[in-house]
Amino acid sequence: MLHHLHIKNLAVLEDAHIDFASGFNVLTGETGAGKSIVVDSLALLSGARAQVDLIRSGTDVMEVTGVFDSNIEALVEILTETGIDRDDDEIVVRREVHRTGRNRVFVNDRPVTLRLLSRLAPHLLRIHGQREELGLAQPQLQRAWLDRQGGEEAETLLDELRQRYDSFRKAAARRDRLTTDCRLRDERVDLLRYQIGEIDEADVSDGEEVELREERGVLRNAETIAGALTTLVERLFDDEGSATERLGVAANRLQEIEEWEPEARNWRAELDEARIRLEELVASIRPRAEGVGPDPNRLQEIEDRLALLERLFRKYGESARALLDYRARVGEELAELLQDDENREGLEVEVTAALSSYREAARVISQRRREWSRKLVEQLVVELRELSMPTARFEIELEPRSRDDSPLEVDGRRVDFGPTGHDQVTYFFSPNPGEETRPLSKVASGGELSRVYLALQLQVMAEDAPSLVFDEIDSGVGGVEASALGRKLKTLAEHGQILTVTHLPQVASQGDVHYNVAKEVRDGRTFVSVARLDGEERISEISRMLGDETPTAASRTHALELLESGAATTVR
Repeated sequence: MLHHLHIKNLAVLEDAHIDFASGFNVLTGETGAGKSIVVDSLALLSGARAQVDLIRSGTDVMEVTGVFDSNIEALVEILTETGIDRDDDEIVVRREVHRTGRNRVFVNDRPVTLRLLSRLAPHLLRIHGQREELGLAQPQLQRAWLDRQGGEEAETLLDELRQRYDSFRKAAARRDRLTTDCRLRDERVDLLRYQIGEIDEADVSDGEEVELREERGVLRNAETIAGALTTLVERLFDDEGSATERLGVAANRLQEIEEWEPEARNWRAELDEARIRLEELVASIRPRAEGVGPDPNRLQEIEDRLALLERLFRKYGESARALLDYRARVGEELAELLQDDENREGLEVEVTAALSSYREAARVISQRRREWSRKLVEQLVVELRELSMPTARFEIELEPRSRDDSPLEVDGRRVDFGPTGHDQVTYFFSPNPGEETRPLSKVASGGELSRVYLALQLQVMAEDAPSLVFDEIDSGVGGVEASALGRKLKTLAEHGQILTVTHLPQVASQGDVHYNVAKEVRDGRTFVSVARLDGEERISEISRMLGDETPTAASRTHALELLESGAATTVR
């Protein structure tokens, strides 16, 4: 969820702080007021290309900052992988665009690349309104949407399918290594044997390099350590006027006044205890002070051993643990190569059996996908009808993609396949009667795509969904359909956060939180402000959206009715 947005020097917006809420957030304003600036700022936080000409005239730097929840599992994995700290389960994303063309990205005040932001962005924000931002045309995403319709059954089938694909892939890789050029295989065997021998000869133990480096540090600084410890023993015990001697004198003075000072006995006991502890400390330090000293032979042994380890680290891993892990992996590979050579026929049987097992699992999930697709199409048509697309038709096609060199045959045709099966899923759509359905990306406008996406979201509400931003979703909608659109958005917002830019009062009145974007000219310069509306201000804005620049009693009554209706909406 997006908690806070700060925009500075973006186009005509000089400086704005917006606190968003969970649920349904609506942004309204007159045409040309600058609502698109807010969407542009969110696009920058989503990794969109930064345009220098968007920087406000008279300034040199444009800045956009967003504060998000960071407890989405996939997002946490990326942050952990890249070593970015999280504070209070929040992530702060900031982009700076300089007029010189310099573009900087920060995540939790750490400089990062735009590529990393592009990895994080899908888990933070998803903007819908323009085709290139939607992503619905990608076959793998369309397949993922369909599988969500299958719920837990789909998850179980996909897990089983992935396991069978992995078994086939591993067996086929072993078979391929065996059947490729024998010279290359023999070279690989020789290389593995050499590497294993080199590692085994070194007789490395886990964590060895850490202990050696610590001991080397002591030996290199032995004289300094001995001098410091000797001085410490002298100051604490050996010297005239040492710390222990002074504590003894102080204790004796306290003993002299015990008859008159009630606390003197307790104080003397504490001093005696401190003196005893110091003497014990000296007793433990003295042997070390006397025993530590230069040992050139041992130091040379350590240097030689570390040189050997570091040479192996450069070749096989950056630590003893990594080196041992590599030894285990190449040992397994060598054993497989030698075993496979003795069992060529058995390995071919294993590959055939693994492919057959995969084919059956892929057939089952393909069959179930056809059933899920029929149900999804029926539900989507109903949703689209309620979203002011009464004549829309929607179809889902499952057709394997041919691949001549594939080992998998389906209905006598060699097809491409992978861990999710051999189905290539394509959504077909027609918004108007009399037109053929065509692939979704080729026929739908931005507003139509947004409504299709909304309908899909309503059918398959995903956990850990990012904040969804809908721009132009109400294009071509009005009247009763507009009210239905508002209710749908509010229903979807019950499961997360929705930000919608709208021109329709029927949609705006359904919002849980309402923001207004306004533009004004001061001293010859244009300024845009974003403010949250409540009470009378919101009633006035809804009245304006109904067509009355100056609210009348009738428009105000109508606005109140819409707001009361929106507040009473029960999400399903």
